[in-house]
Amino acid sequence: MKSDISGSVRCIIQAVKSRGDAALIAYTRQFDARTLKPAEIQVSSRDISSSGKALEPKVRTALDQAAAAISLFHRRELRGLQKTWKVRRRGVVLGQTMTPIDSIGIYVPGGRYSYPSTVLMTAICARIAGVKRVVMATPPKNVTPAVLYAAHISGVEVVYRVGGAQAIAALAMGTHSIPRVDMIVGPGNAYVNEAKRQVYGTTGIDSLAGPSEVAIIADAGADPAFIIADSMAQAEHDPMARAYVFTDSAKVAAAVRKGVDKTYSSQIHVTQCSVNRAVDMVNAIAPEHLEILTVDPDAIVLRIRHAGAIFAGYATPTALGDYLAGPSHVLPTGGTARFSSGLSVATFLKRTSYIKYSAAAAASSAKSGVVLAETEGLHHHAASLRARS
Repeated sequence: MKSDISGSVRCIIQAVKSRGDAALIAYTRQFDARTLKPAEIQVSSRDISSSGKALEPKVRTALDQAAAAISLFHRRELRGLQKTWKVRRRGVVLGQTMTPIDSIGIYVPGGRYSYPSTVLMTAICARIAGVKRVVMATPPKNVTPAVLYAAHISGVEVVYRVGGAQAIAALAMGTHSIPRVDMIVGPGNAYVNEAKRQVYGTTGIDSLAGPSEVAIIADAGADPAFIIADSMAQAEHDPMARAYVFTDSAKVAAAVRKGVDKTYSSQIHVTQCSVNRAVDMVNAIAPEHLEILTVDPDAIVLRIRHAGAIFAGYATPTALGDYLAGPSHVLPTGGTARFSSGLSVATFLKRTSYIKYSAAAAASSAKSGVVLAETEGLHHHAASLRARS
């Protein structure tokens, strides 16, 4: 199956590379049952700017509230990043500077559900980081007032009615209607993930996102109704989504097993075990989301090494992080929290080293450099260093 997806995506990327907008229009007709004219690939700026008028006031207010919370958190994150520093020692100046990526493309999926929250969680981080050009691609059916309003308030300049692997190809390589970008971010299905994997190197990517997942550590004081609701909230994302419940209470475990809707029973795994065992299991799974529903969650937090985001305490469901808490909800999945982090302002900043030697410092260091260069057999490197000694 994976090889079939890989081959199909390779063909799509090659078609977009060679045929540009014509390929985008053809694939949109094939996969989205929508016939686009070339001028319709890009959503009009009027439709974006007026999108709020088509929303119920409560939806508009909720999106504004979410945008404010996300902005507050990530502006604080930016202040914590030391963007430029230098150290001087004996004629040598070393340092580092951080600069934003010039342009990004956000992919917003439009499969079973529509995700205006994903627009906010990606574009706001990019804008706070200082990215100059922020564009978005999404399937035609996902060009809804809520998605467009989220784009409007989070600083997305242009929205394209293109989805799937063909959208990733267009953002990576460019077409007549869609200029290429330097990085592509945002989740998607298996075809979108595979396209991101194949274009990496031509453009940057944030991660290869898999199905959503949550792990829950619960004690006897946890309300089974909370655990059931939180588990099913993750399971409803996708049939491949998973929830792992670990509890030291036989009563809680039985109540959760009994209360889970049969629709999701194969996706929700309940294990009765000690807290120590639960911590070991969570660190092995490295979940995207971790809820700690215990009387003293912070004591357990100190022992967690691998998790995309931690939600501490009985009153803190993952769903708050999906919308309103503030940190971006684009998080590492499939165990990748072992070595990666969620999307943030830092995702859109590049580090560049700064190196400056005085003549005397260069002459002093060059001697050891010559030894190392000759050890590696790089004689021109050695000659370059001798010229300074």
